[in-house]
Order: sequence, then structure tokens, then C-alpha cells
Amino acid sequence: MKKQIIKEFITVKKVLHLPPKPEPPPPPPKRHVLVVGSCTLDMITIVDRPLTPGQVQRTTEGSWRRGGPASNICTVFRRLGLECEFLGVLSKVRAFESLLNEFQSLGIDISHCPLTNDRPAHRSIIVQRNADSRTILEYFNPNNELSYQQFVGAVDYQKYSWIHFECRNPVEMLRMIRAVISFNERCPESRIVLSVDLDNMRPATMLMASMADYVFARKTMMRTYAFMNGREVVWAIRDEMRTARAKWEETQPPKVPYYPPDPPSENSDEKCYGPNNQPIVIYNNYMEGASCLMADDTYFKVGSQIPQKIVDWNSVNDTFSASVIYALQKVKMKLRDALEYGTRASALKLTGNGFDVLRCMPKDLIGCYYA
Repeated sequence: MKKQIIKEFITVKKVLHLPPKPEPPPPPPKRHVLVVGSCTLDMITIVDRPLTPGQVQRTTEGSWRRGGPASNICTVFRRLGLECEFLGVLSKVRAFESLLNEFQSLGIDISHCPLTNDRPAHRSIIVQRNADSRTILEYFNPNNELSYQQFVGAVDYQKYSWIHFECRNPVEMLRMIRAVISFNERCPESRIVLSVDLDNMRPATMLMASMADYVFARKTMMRTYAFMNGREVVWAIRDEMRTARAKWEETQPPKVPYYPPDPPSENSDEKCYGPNNQPIVIYNNYMEGASCLMADDTYFKVGSQIPQKIVDWNSVNDTFSASVIYALQKVKMKLRDALEYGTRASALKLTGNGFDVLRCMPKDLIGCYYA
């Protein structure tokens, strides 16, 4: 009897003194997209025929809206359901208060944006009806441009999985991109994807773009540089980026210890094409489709999506870039499927004013085929 009681007592003691179960590790913090660029007050006027000097023409169509490529990309993100943050210089002027309220109503984070008392950036956009042409007069103030020090002081790299740059000041943005690249080298497990929006082919711009992962070329580049199609655009950008990167690397001091690279062989691809650390270059035109040049110089194209009736040409490039980033970042599509999704989103944008029409956009590519 004593032995049985002792055994039961010992068993109870063992049960009472079991070590507590370890708590599960906390979930990783959610990372979202950061868009760096400008926010402007757009005054859009629609005319029937081109204006000539000294002519007075009246119109009944026009609107005032929040604009700027970076600001528009954030709006498209929210319409598609992607968390994002905008980083740019904003104004405290009373005329700009409605734009700040619109940011907050859409759920776009602007808590890290520096504020200024200068006049807000604004643009006058004259659009000709039934013609794919427009005239833009933009007010430029150097105080409204984001600096490298403001970027470093506002950005916490652990919070972002993707950073998109609007090409405004390539000298300052080159320093920003190099700061993000340094973080990726220190913390490869929290790597940030970089993308750049291009509207010109100046050497400083090409050097900045050569350090990104994705490069989105605007439709105006074809008309500005007299290219025939999207294939010529992406190949010209690739060549200019390689030239600018090679000149920049020649001016950099060698690393210590420095081991010179082996010369490429006669039949190697490196001698003909260079290293495969080039960004992916993407160009979209709703009339011919999206062209893409991969890092290994593989080219492919996605067909165009032309709506029956075109209402608004403004911000089509911004819609395409934002929808491709959304498809790659949130839906985890392959690159070809993401470009297909982007062309369909930009075609839907052409059918209505503003971005409210994107509320009807399916959240995946399969839904686009059945919509």
C-alpha cells in the first residue's frame, strides 16, 4: 500500500512540474511597397483641335486631380488592393490640402513625407480629343525634389519588399539606389526589389537604371528618340545602360584586395554581351503591346489590348507599371503573365476618367479571361 501511494505521488509531482511549452515565434512583420517620386496638382483641359498662338478656344471638359507618376502608381496600388507608401516632398499650402486628404482617404501612407511651405508642384495638361497627343507644362521647384538625406532619414528598409523610383533627379536617386543595394548585401534574407521609371536616355539616368532590377520605359521615349517599335526601345536602353555602367566602373577605385577578372574566351557569351547582372527592361504601348528584354538578352512580346472606346489617355504608363508590380509582388505571377495582366489593366484604364474604373479589375489573370 505504501509503495502504491508513493508511486502515485511521484507521478503527480512529475506532471505538476513539466516544463512549459515554448511560445511560437512571432510572425514576421508585413512588408509593403514604397514609391519614391513626386505629387502634383494636375489641371487637365480637353480641346477639340490643336491650339495656335493668339487663339482663344473654349471647352466644357476638364478636371483638377492629384497627379504625378509616383502618386498615380500609389493610387493604382490601392485600387488593386496592395498596401503601399508614398515618399516625396509635399506642400503645406492650403490649395494642397485636398490632395493630402485624398492620400489619407485611399489609405496611402504619407507619414514620412517631408513638408515644405513653398508653392506646390502643379502641371497644366492640354489633351486633344480623339488624338493620342497632349501638351504638359510643369512647374519645377528644386525645393520640391526629394534629397538623399531626406530619403535615408525616412526609410526603414525592413518594412519594404519593393521600392519603385520615379526618375526625377538621377544624381540624388543614384545615391538612394546604392544605399538600398548596400542593405541588400548586408541582409540578403530581406532583399528589396528595385524598379525605376524612365522617360529619357541621359547618361546619368542610364547609370541609375542599370543598378535596378526592373526598368519601365515610358511611351514618350519612342516619339522622343524616333524608335520604330518596342523592340528598338528596349535594346537601345540596354546598350545605353551598359555604356554608362562601363564608364562609371572605370572611375571607381579598385577593391582591396583586388583580383583582376580573367579575360573572356573567344567563343564566350560574356565577350559579346557582357555580364548577366543587367535589369529587366520593359516597354509598353497599348497600340502594339508590351516588349520585354530579360537579363540574358532574351526578348519576348505580349500582345496589345485595344478597347473599343478610348476616353482618357492620362496615366496609362503609370497604370501599366503599377499593375505589373502588383502582379509580381502580391499575386506572384510569372513575368509574362504579369505583363499580360498589365496590358489588360492599362486597356481598362483607357475606358474611363481617373482610376475608379480599376475597381472592376480582376485580382488575377484567370479572372481577366472570364470578366
